[in-house]
Amino acid sequence: MTAMNFRDEHALKGAFVSNKLLRLVDLIAEQGDDLLREAEITIPSRAVGCTLFIGDKGQVSLADIAKALDEPHQLSAQRVESLIQLGLLERRDDPKDGRRKVLRLTKNGKAQYQRLRVRLAEIEQAFTDLYDEIDYDLSAILDRVIDALHRTPLLERIRKAAMKAGASSKQKKAE
Repeated sequence: MTAMNFRDEHALKGAFVSNKLLRLVDLIAEQGDDLLREAEITIPSRAVGCTLFIGDKGQVSLADIAKALDEPHQLSAQRVESLIQLGLLERRDDPKDGRRKVLRLTKNGKAQYQRLRVRLAEIEQAFTDLYDEIDYDLSAILDRVIDALHRTPLLERIRKAAMKAGASSKQKKAE
């Protein structure tokens, strides 16, 4: 059963795609926390990408993380700090550049990273099963939507529709 709210039932509900997507993100993050907890993984669900990147690369800077995850530096910094507080990550001087700090997983962080990789494979399969159930590869569709909106932003789409409607109206008057 779908949880409905005012926007979902409004005549202009199609304009509220972002709200629906945010609710989906929140739902997946909430269930993601449950999945991680059940596997005895203490990494917060919203820091999974950060942990995975560090674990895969071994040693990285904060700037490397922000760039790789395509997120603001401040957001990456918050995630890194939470992982440091949890004892999963440590910050060290870069042996190649004394001005730079590098991040790497602690012993506990490496153990969590290994558990995480196993759980992520299970989650990936769960999403594949979900996509089969709904008969859509949501991830692929979202990629297509993002690409399409980069090519033609919503404002441009509205302006094109208005111009088309204006041209159609003029044509009808001429007939």
